[in-house]
Amino acid sequence: MPAADIVRTVTLAAPPAVVFDAVTTGTGGWLWPGEVEPRVGGAAGPGAVVTAWRPGRHYANRMEGEGGWFNELDFALAAGDDTEEATRLTYRHSSVFDEGQVPGVEEHTDFYLHTLAEYVAWFTGREATFTSVDAPESSRAAGSAARVLQALDLADDVEVGDAVVVDLPGVGPVAAGLSYRTASFVGLRTASALVRVFGREAWGPG
Repeated sequence: MPAADIVRTVTLAAPPAVVFDAVTTGTGGWLWPGEVEPRVGGAAGPGAVVTAWRPGRHYANRMEGEGGWFNELDFALAAGDDTEEATRLTYRHSSVFDEGQVPGVEEHTDFYLHTLAEYVAWFTGREATFTSVDAPESSRAAGSAARVLQALDLADDVEVGDAVVVDLPGVGPVAAGLSYRTASFVGLRTASALVRVFGREAWGPG
């Protein structure tokens, strides 16, 4: 299994202190909830250890396993080129990946970082409630992603930036903006929530 680095540099519409909080103690607002002990050597979720802790500047964690396996996440932050109210984030994910796994990890990375950008731009300072629902195993079958788009009434001509109304189960019709759309991922932003759909069809039945 080869080791690889997945690196992205993005500019976020929030100051470094806000972004640092989001990627450490605020992950429930854009990724999933996690607990981080705020010091080098502290716990960073199950099995991971904090390897860098410089508030507003740098955060990293690392997990190690058998046979030389490891997984490391690194967030380097700097003030934006034009204003201290923006952050230039360089994100690096280093790990030992299964053969053929890297393209899928890269797609997920882009979606996660887009969600982070939305969170710090629109919802910073607001308490987040994380909710996740798993689809049945049949969601990996061919055509399932198209059926999700149909259920959300997102026709082929609905583009990123368009305003839409989606009928969310248990909630009802909700006004939203389509902020992300690929063959596998959909991102919607409402006045009070980020709604994310992760399609599994592209990665097959395994």
